[in-house]
Amino acid sequence: MDDSMEIDEIKGILTRRYPHWNLYFDKYGVAVWISMNDGKSNYFEIQVTPKNGVGMSTRKEIDGLDFGGHDEAFNSLYEALDYMDNIVD
Repeated sequence: MDDSMEIDEIKGILTRRYPHWNLYFDKYGVAVWISMNDGKSNYFEIQVTPKNGVGMSTRKEIDGLDFGGHDEAFNSLYEALDYMDNIVD
């Protein structure tokens, strides 16, 4: 994981890649947390931490039911976003 990736760079990457999604950013210590959803049934929580990589939690809401997903781990934000692109409806 690139130590120099800051919250503004992460915001730029995500807003360009997902311009119509709802994106929420928080920074806690060295970690950047992103909550994002497509306004439909796809929800993601992403934690970007220098030197430790990227963690992602997924969940879907189908017919008003909340189904939690399994957590995933990645070496980079781009790897996590490529994974996310492959599982979004």
